Amino acid sequence: MIRQTTAALLAACIFALTPALASPVAAPDATTIAAARDKVLPVVVSIMVVREDFRQGEPVLSVSSGSGTVVTPEGHIATNAHVTQSGRSFRVVFADGRELPARLVGADTLSDLAVLQALPPAPEVFAHARFADEPDLAPGDTVLAMGAPWGLSNSMSAGVVNNPRRLLVSLFDDEADYEDRLGADEPTGRYYAWIQHDAAIAPGNSGGPLVDLRGRIVGVNTRGMIFGGDLAFAIPGPDARDVVNALVAGGEIKRSHLGFRLRSLKGTGLEEGVLVNSVERGSAAEKAGLRAGDRILAVDGEAVTARQPVEVPALQRRIAELPVGAEVTLRVAHADGRRDVRLRTRAQPEDRGEERAFAPFGASLAELTAAMGRRRNLEGERGLLVTGLRPGGPAAIARPALSEGDLLLSVDGQPVPDHAALEAAAGQPPAGGKARVLEFRRGAERRIALLVPVHGDQLRVPLPELPKAWAGVEVQPITSSLARELELGGAGFRITRVYPGSPLAAAGAKVGDLLAAIDGVPLRAANDSSDDPFHQRVRDIAPGTRVRVDALRAGKALAFDAPLVEAPANTASLRTLALASLRIQTRELGFYDRAARQLPAGQRGVHIDGVESGGPAGLAHLQRGDIIVRLGEREVVDLASLQAALDAALAGGNGRVIPVQVLRGPETRILYLERYWLTETP
Repeated sequence: MIRQTTAALLAACIFALTPALASPVAAPDATTIAAARDKVLPVVVSIMVVREDFRQGEPVLSVSSGSGTVVTPEGHIATNAHVTQSGRSFRVVFADGRELPARLVGADTLSDLAVLQALPPAPEVFAHARFADEPDLAPGDTVLAMGAPWGLSNSMSAGVVNNPRRLLVSLFDDEADYEDRLGADEPTGRYYAWIQHDAAIAPGNSGGPLVDLRGRIVGVNTRGMIFGGDLAFAIPGPDARDVVNALVAGGEIKRSHLGFRLRSLKGTGLEEGVLVNSVERGSAAEKAGLRAGDRILAVDGEAVTARQPVEVPALQRRIAELPVGAEVTLRVAHADGRRDVRLRTRAQPEDRGEERAFAPFGASLAELTAAMGRRRNLEGERGLLVTGLRPGGPAAIARPALSEGDLLLSVDGQPVPDHAALEAAAGQPPAGGKARVLEFRRGAERRIALLVPVHGDQLRVPLPELPKAWAGVEVQPITSSLARELELGGAGFRITRVYPGSPLAAAGAKVGDLLAAIDGVPLRAANDSSDDPFHQRVRDIAPGTRVRVDALRAGKALAFDAPLVEAPANTASLRTLALASLRIQTRELGFYDRAARQLPAGQRGVHIDGVESGGPAGLAHLQRGDIIVRLGEREVVDLASLQAALDAALAGGNGRVIPVQVLRGPETRILYLERYWLTETP
């Protein structure tokens, strides 16, 4: 993936307005490019991610892709954190076509870097590439972007470095909004400036290497413009190397935090220090008297200055790399003069809390972190932030209904600061089916609501409908004016389709016949598009009633004598079943399904109504509209037999795959479910 942002669009202004920083250089020869390519491209991998996101309160599995580079003999792969974000399982495809599962070693959203490790069936030593040790790029240097744009592996493009130190802050931006614009609850790029280059990249290049002509990884491609390959941004190689090494060693990045943010002196007329942009309420910095607008002149006796925005990330990184719990002395200039401020660092807090779906409520919720609370004026609160609601689900029809952005505080009087607490308070059905009492915060108000939870998977059985009569044809309305123009000899409804075995089919009706009256009552079309008057007239007659239908065929009058029958069930009247293990929605096969596909009247099977692309069925390439007729060793004739066939196939455990036979269009196809998909995905 490549992150697309408003900031990237605004950065185009910078590119257009910045004068050239270096004279054009001679293009490198093909031999030099080939040598650099051969050092890195063979160890660049395509990454397939099965990710779990939340839409309308429900977990949804999908497939995304990105790129990465093997950087250790043990098979560690450097990529972007936004490539692995929300990932539930990972597979990597090597340049030689070999495919291996991979595990997530660690991810760091603040740098947008992550590390996967390939898991071969037997231990092996992996060929790998190396990061550049120094940030020695200059404008005009040739660079190669490698990866899998749009999932197309083994791709490479060439370009030049436009600017080796770029922030996505245009001439018209307020730099104070920079981090939040890059990610509302997960700011990134806090500790480095990007390499701007023009090697063509596209979605799928994310995490792939930017390589110089010496065959070194000088950057990790991260951002670009989806509608043009002339503006791309990469994390500098030395910065990426440090984060990747730390993730390989410990699986996480430990940073210090002092409770304030910085900005440059740009536009102030000052020449010394760096400005304090904001101070967190209640932090040690605020208690020590630090205020927005103060200038930090030195950190532990060493002078610091940031005259331009691009110089700020290095200072923020320097503070972040202080030992957690260490005491730091800041030399500060403010309105009253200069003084020393002593602070003790604390661990960098999480920016975003874990998000999960809670099925009994039909909602997705995220644990509220201190940073999320500050952004929403919810400081000091602990709870679960509502991020999505299933339409018609328990939370959406609670009294009163919950809304996205509400903060759930308690359930039946029990505080729910995290997912574990919610599971303990409401994970089991309440005694007697009673409603739950929720306390939640909406804006500055604390409210309560009654919610009736729903537990467990449920088979949807539609409410029975009153029987309606059916003639067994589809028709086109023919108004009097249209009949005159077409010289049809009369108005009414022209038959466009006759269902085999239906009442009018048995009576001899054919496509093209013009139906004029039923039991002597004329059939009149209200307009040229609606066939409702005909079908409503038929539905008004009791099923089993014999009727006379007057018609015209090629201008000649004729009549059909037919007993109307009960109408077949429409799609909305069929039972449905959601198979959580396959991540598909299924329903019974109905009369109109068979008619639409011209299947035999006795055809049995189960219709697929929906497939999550990242679920086991989606990975096996099952599609919406397929009809499952066999799974494993068993025939599938209805919903119950589908569930039984799946249970039997999983219990059997024979072989790596489970065959699934489906009807798709005019074909019968065989597809294969990988067993590991059914265990690795939720």
